[in-house]
Amino acid sequence: MEPVQFSDAVRLTELSESQLREWCGKRSLFQPTVPARGPGRVALYSWQDLIALRVFRDILQDFGGKASSWSVGLAELRVCLSGQFFPNLWGRSAVFPNRHSAYLGSTSTLSATSAALFVPLNPHLEVIAYLATPEEMQGQLPLVTQVVASR
Repeated sequence: MEPVQFSDAVRLTELSESQLREWCGKRSLFQPTVPARGPGRVALYSWQDLIALRVFRDILQDFGGKASSWSVGLAELRVCLSGQFFPNLWGRSAVFPNRHSAYLGSTSTLSATSAALFVPLNPHLEVIAYLATPEEMQGQLPLVTQVVASR
């Protein structure tokens, strides 16, 4: 999937325009893959960015707190998603042992030895796979749709 512009990122993350602007612009809590660089240079969001932003949105909606307190953990999640293949993320979770760190774990093999926040990725992967328009479905995304459809 090629990186998408702001309007598609709003649609795929299910964030409001003001939330996305605030998190990625005003407060710099999250840096998209291609940051906006001046007038006429729009930011571009990769599918990894979209997954991380959706997870971030869920954490704040379900558990509350200040968005800024999760920014380090969100950046760590984004690093974990880098280099991953979309199909390999099915059945995995974003695991936050605290607000300042994150890692990816297999949902079936995770066992908590201490308190941690587990966010399953499947619901977010499904949205990206199914809501992306045909124009956005390039690279590995068509393979994802086939994998999801056969489940």
